[in-house]
Amino acid sequence: MPKNQFYALLAVMLAFVSEGLAQATVTGLVKDNNDEIVIGAYITNGSETVATDFEGNYSITLPAGIHTLKCSFIGMATIEKQFDLKDGDAVQWPIQLSPEAKALDMAVVSAGRFEQSVAEVTVSMEILQPALVENKATTSLESAIEQTPGVSLVDGEPQIRSGSGFSYGAGSRVMVLVDDMPVLSGDAGRPTWGFLPLENLEQIEVIKGASSVLYGSAALSGVINVRTRYPDARPLTRITLQHGAYANPRSADSTQYWDNTLQQSNIRFLHSRQLGGWDIVIGGNLLGNDGFKGPEILTDSLGAVTDTVSTGYNPLSVDRFDANKQARFNLNIRRRESKIKGLRYGLSTNWQKGESLNTLLWDNSSTGLYSSYAGAATRTKQLVGTVDPFVEYMSESGVKMSFRNRWQHLVNDNSDNKGNSSDVFYSELQAQKTLESGENRITITYGAVRQKTFSEADLYMGGNEDGINTAENLSFYNQIDQTYSKLNISTGIRYEQFTINDKTESKPVFRAGTNYQLAEETYLRGSFGQGFRFPTIAEKFIRTGLGDLQIYPNTDLRPEFSTNIEAGIKQGVKVGGFMGYLDVAVFEQKFEDFVEFTFGQWGDVFTDPMYGLGFRSMNTGESRVRGAEASLMGQAKFGKNNQHTIDVIAGYTYTNPISLTPDYNYNQDSTFEATYLETSFDTTNYILKYRSQHLVRFDAQWTHPRGFVGVSARYQSMMQNFDKIFYELDQTGFVQWGLPNWLDANPTLPWIVDMRVGWELSETQKVSIVASNIFNKEYAIRPMAIEAPRLVNLVYTYEL
Repeated sequence: MPKNQFYALLAVMLAFVSEGLAQATVTGLVKDNNDEIVIGAYITNGSETVATDFEGNYSITLPAGIHTLKCSFIGMATIEKQFDLKDGDAVQWPIQLSPEAKALDMAVVSAGRFEQSVAEVTVSMEILQPALVENKATTSLESAIEQTPGVSLVDGEPQIRSGSGFSYGAGSRVMVLVDDMPVLSGDAGRPTWGFLPLENLEQIEVIKGASSVLYGSAALSGVINVRTRYPDARPLTRITLQHGAYANPRSADSTQYWDNTLQQSNIRFLHSRQLGGWDIVIGGNLLGNDGFKGPEILTDSLGAVTDTVSTGYNPLSVDRFDANKQARFNLNIRRRESKIKGLRYGLSTNWQKGESLNTLLWDNSSTGLYSSYAGAATRTKQLVGTVDPFVEYMSESGVKMSFRNRWQHLVNDNSDNKGNSSDVFYSELQAQKTLESGENRITITYGAVRQKTFSEADLYMGGNEDGINTAENLSFYNQIDQTYSKLNISTGIRYEQFTINDKTESKPVFRAGTNYQLAEETYLRGSFGQGFRFPTIAEKFIRTGLGDLQIYPNTDLRPEFSTNIEAGIKQGVKVGGFMGYLDVAVFEQKFEDFVEFTFGQWGDVFTDPMYGLGFRSMNTGESRVRGAEASLMGQAKFGKNNQHTIDVIAGYTYTNPISLTPDYNYNQDSTFEATYLETSFDTTNYILKYRSQHLVRFDAQWTHPRGFVGVSARYQSMMQNFDKIFYELDQTGFVQWGLPNWLDANPTLPWIVDMRVGWELSETQKVSIVASNIFNKEYAIRPMAIEAPRLVNLVYTYEL
């Protein structure tokens, strides 16, 4: 090669090399519109991506040339800017993010234990915003949860897509969490709804389907995660006062119990602020509620009625069935900025003391619909509290570690020697790392959990004669969430060992899911998940009675196991000023060793009441739930400067829950045969007990500059099947509940409609009127448990 050509070629190569080596740097600080730093915001040019650190800073190195940089953070509007970078440039780009205006970018954390857009998760989820809870004058979270598509409650027990029936307050198949920490009682596995902090909600996230990989045994059919809010730069003080009155029931014969107008009063308060490097939240409530049923009935030693307790309204008394009073206080402290970079720590505590008088069975559908069957009422004086210390650390390499702990103390001082107490010690160590490469992202989550329960109860003598029982969970889990451009893949595994007293069981479970963005706002998803649930102390060892009806322990009760599959599509919808998501899904959940609270001959024929007949938790074989669901969630903005908004959440769920082993005899130790066919009231199509096959949920609120107007509607179909013994005992005259007459007169359940309207009196004051069951319908979701008549609340809120 001639020298001149060689030198020319060398010059060209050197030019290319020098151009490839030419680099520039863009740095800056990311804040929100409150001048608070934003941690974890992404800055990218499409190929190189960095995230802001714990101080909100970022630095991205790019080759010389023209680049368009984008800054994004879930829930915030994306900002982009073009740069023409020269070799050696050091450019400053300070960024201030504002909340995203459209309703399509809601962020969730429950699906993967890290923040994601709701559109990208691989499971079905619903989100309840705090405004819905606050504006409905909710005094207990269960009345807000029942507005969620696919969710219903039976005597305070949550059902998601017919995944559970009626279990007499023991063994929830839905895990209930507050900020990822379980709040189910350690001995019975039951939530205390009034204990949950309504005054400081960020949002409520509901996962539908088996979620045991991340959340353990009780998440067999789903998860309800209550996320609380930490303060921002602006201090917040809110006081809410409300007072309500129940309407007279429709049944003329029942008004004998309503000699005075039944009322309830509630005071709720919250103060949150940042103080130096600390976040501080103080809240609580005080509730006094007459309930909506008749007065307590006093009897002598022989059971004869001597008197009834009936007084005027006194918020500090509990003298009627369904009445309750409670006081709760919570304190959250978090060290947001510490001397050690990346370190946060804090402590939360929540305590409640209360008293209630509850009944499970009415006395008679004609004359005692709002009274209690003898022996079926329980007076409970309760103390419940939690203390939750935690530590979080983000290393310079991007590994996030957390160590969360909880002591949960519960004392139920129940009447008739039915008390129970428990202490739960829960610890979870979790490590998480996110790796970025262009549009590809992998989040790896590891965790280990230990939970120890100490229980002492007159109720649970089936395990030990002294009523002292212990339970322990040890588990390890791993989940990997991968994003490749428009494709998200999630896989996970969990191994859990469960011990009650000296008996140990263990089980591994798996899950996998995928979500693919087919178009700009069209997301296809599919998932497979395994779930399991170990029996609670209560299910295995309870021994008590409801009048003549006895409840027996089952020390041989086995864990139940399920597989859940789902396919769905989430479609972004924009019509005029309305934006939201329409979600359609089909699903199937199959159960093995399914646990049902079942009637049979479990006791001794000669020594036990009713010849040993009663209820017991049993493994009833195999069952399956198939169904389909459609839900819509979104917001419309209109008017001058978009000052008017309409928020909508609605859904319809159909399920077909059936027994796959209707002839299976799960009472091999007795001549009394116990099968699905023998114990069910209606065996048509083998529908499982205590399920509503059709659920409709709807809520809409119009918010304008001076207030709001909202309406809620819900419907569920009549339970086709329940325990046949209730009907037979009534039909033969052994009891006089009037169940056959009630079923004949009420073949369907009514639509229940709630309405609310509020006015802004000033920048700091608001007043509203909230009417629940506005048409005063009289109905029973579960047979022999009447629901509340119309309740009208006047609510005053002061916020500074």
